Amino acid sequence: MIGRAIWFTLLTLLALLATVAQVDRRSRYDGELASLVPSAYVGFASEQRTRQALAQGYGERALAEAQRLLRYRPLPANHLTMLALAEGMQSNAASATAALEVAAARSWRDPLPQAASAQAALTQGEHTIAAQRVSALLATGELPDRAGELFARLVASPEGREAMAARYAAPGHWQANSLTGAALVARPPDIARALELALEMGAELPCDRLLRLAEDFVRRGYAKDASRFQPVNCTRR
Repeated sequence: MIGRAIWFTLLTLLALLATVAQVDRRSRYDGELASLVPSAYVGFASEQRTRQALAQGYGERALAEAQRLLRYRPLPANHLTMLALAEGMQSNAASATAALEVAAARSWRDPLPQAASAQAALTQGEHTIAAQRVSALLATGELPDRAGELFARLVASPEGREAMAARYAAPGHWQANSLTGAALVARPPDIARALELALEMGAELPCDRLLRLAEDFVRRGYAKDASRFQPVNCTRR
């Protein structure tokens, strides 16, 4: 249902991965060493080979390496993300979409599929799914600018605010991230209403973060909005 919208995000992800591939701390081999490993002995080097091919724009080689990587190591979600990008480079939209959706569902720690799925869900008006993906992206602490943009889009609508409020009210420790960074990107009235709904749903949000956000709203001239969620009897930590 949201596959077409995910496909439209692949071009953005390709550009992003070109940068990520150069600085990715999860790389297990130096790129030059990886290129020297014979194909019959790919092992962990295949991951770096796939990243290299994607970054250099070699779609056919990237797809072959990604498929080989998944045969050896099928479980990591980021391997599915790389397969999705390689499929996208080869204009295999259906395969790219399927791989990206599985990657997003498999692990919240990989930010790329979470961002793509959130974008797709927002495009299709699937606010509950979008809230799940945005909260997962915020939990990673990565791609902060993209996370803030998606968060702001989500809480801009009543349905999105309600969906995000439900995520705030659910158990978890990611909420503090959105109260310091992403919340400053959204329109104050939008985030204020979302937080008010969350508190009504029983959300237990860190009061010191709420206090800082409320004080920031007051300084910016949004005292009325700040009053919707400003905690009482709260001290800074």
